[in-house]
Amino acid sequence: MRFLGHPVHAALVAFPIALLAVAPLWDLGAQFHLLADAQVAGYFCLLAGLVGGGLAAVTGFADFLKLPDPRSAAAKAALTHAGVALTTVSIDGVAFALRGGRAVQPGTLPLVLELVGAAALGATGWLGGHLVFHHGIGVTRD
Repeated sequence: MRFLGHPVHAALVAFPIALLAVAPLWDLGAQFHLLADAQVAGYFCLLAGLVGGGLAAVTGFADFLKLPDPRSAAAKAALTHAGVALTTVSIDGVAFALRGGRAVQPGTLPLVLELVGAAALGATGWLGGHLVFHHGIGVTRD
């Protein structure tokens, strides 16, 4: 999926990567009383990251449907990337559901889930980079 010649998925993933990675940092700041009301920033980072992750998933799926050979190594790598990405968003979605609201300091379980989600996010990004740099997915060759 492209807009003005640029891949949309690649542009959209930057937001959920940044937001879902920083959300547990805000919540840790709130947990250890380092920043007043940091849990509010964590809440909105998680919310926006989940919305952005949903948009990135839609555009990634559109790109997946355009792969020429569904049995290729690139398609298998894309399915792995998609599976890890959807798992990551699901983990963060559960953490968000367990938070209890924007003004509530998250408990231990949501915070642990956010940290696990952030780690899984790193794997998701690495797999996405593998698709681009190893398989050339989303790259227009002149």
